[in-house]
Amino acid sequence: MAAGSHPTPKLYVKVAAWLAVVTAVEVLLSYIEMPPLLLLGSLLVAAVVKFAVVVGYFMHLKFDHPSLRWPLLTGIILALSIYTIVLANMILHSTTVS
Repeated sequence: MAAGSHPTPKLYVKVAAWLAVVTAVEVLLSYIEMPPLLLLGSLLVAAVVKFAVVVGYFMHLKFDHPSLRWPLLTGIILALSIYTIVLANMILHSTTVS
């Protein structure tokens, strides 16, 4: 595939099938007994990979000018930073009821 050219419908079907497989693995992981942090880490990695594939192929960001990636990446980094701060705050300041 030439640089800057858009994918064929066949590639879209392959990407969609791959995303379905990753989603099935995510569901399978949720039923397997494992430490919560390992489960959370595995699911977050899968979510980030799926996000990158969807944005790259279905939103055509992979085929656009590289300068268009920076606003999206900046927003993602900002959102993840805020999410991490809020989650850490909730964990550190939560009270347990016995």
